[in-house]
Amino acid sequence: MDARANRFLTDFSEAGRERLMGRLIYQELADGEYLFHEGDAAEGVCLVLKGEIEIVKITASREQKLASVGENGFLGEIAVLDGQGRSTDARARGAAAIAWIPTTDLLEVLITEPVTLTLQLFQSVLAAMRRTNDLYVEEVVRENKMSLVGEMANSLMHDLRNPLSAITLASQLIAMIHEDEETVDCCAKINLQCDRVVHMAGELLEFSRGETKIKLARTDTDLLMGQFILFNEESYTKKGAKVDVQCEPAEIEVDSMRLQRVLQNLVSNAIDALNGRPDGQVEVQAWVSDAVLHLVVRDNGGGIPDAIRDRLFEPFVTHGKVGGTGLGLAIVRNVVTAHRGTISLQTETGVGTEFLIRLPQDSSSPAVE
Repeated sequence: MDARANRFLTDFSEAGRERLMGRLIYQELADGEYLFHEGDAAEGVCLVLKGEIEIVKITASREQKLASVGENGFLGEIAVLDGQGRSTDARARGAAAIAWIPTTDLLEVLITEPVTLTLQLFQSVLAAMRRTNDLYVEEVVRENKMSLVGEMANSLMHDLRNPLSAITLASQLIAMIHEDEETVDCCAKINLQCDRVVHMAGELLEFSRGETKIKLARTDTDLLMGQFILFNEESYTKKGAKVDVQCEPAEIEVDSMRLQRVLQNLVSNAIDALNGRPDGQVEVQAWVSDAVLHLVVRDNGGGIPDAIRDRLFEPFVTHGKVGGTGLGLAIVRNVVTAHRGTISLQTETGVGTEFLIRLPQDSSSPAVE
């Protein structure tokens, strides 16, 4: 785009704008290339002509994205006006083109412009500071919540291990004494469910630490979906839900236990969305094509509320769900990402929602874009 059309220059007089146009310094940026780092001197205001620039704050524990500035936007004006240097980092997200207005030239032109322009710039600065402050407060609250989740998960792991070990040993002893098929099968289910509880607590602990560890193993779609039915059919039947599972046989290499949790979260949410309607239906499908495993969970519920659609996979986002923590879909996304896959959704109010997960068929398959 023409730098003259950038929002930062809109309110300058024609003479002032042309003076600045003659002083612009143009720059092409590669993906991930930094414009500046926190603490750098404020050498100018950056006009974004093409692409996107991320503003990030790096702390001892993590990196926080504060804002994203796209074409026709600008950044860096706060440090120029207060003379204190950069308070954040800024880098390109994808290829980008920018133009710098050097600090000295900008201040020289501002002196000749009407005072209303200076007031407008300060209003812009204050609005940016308010947005950054809101994001910072949200981040502090989020980190405190994650810390509490970690403490809870750690406590659960400690408290559950002994009773679950006792249950597992007892079920193994029963299976040794009573070798009939029904008893052995029931004991096997008990052991599997005990393992699931331990995995769930461990999953929560990893999530609080920003980790998602997966253990890939070869299996097939029939076994994956068969285990899903085995683990959950009784629970869904008690809720009166109709869950239709369809599967095309294919060999895959995945972390089965993690994907069981992914499907469980998505299907449980779908059942909640049906809200007990008699014609409610949840469909689960699995198939492989072009070395990509596809998993679909579809319902004919009320759709995802507009208030949370854009933030659905963020931690602690929930809406109208009694007892919901808002962590389920955040964990789902992390598991999918750890598998080098993608998750997308389509939803329509009053019609329903469909989640589509696409994962590499095995470790030799390329990541799914």
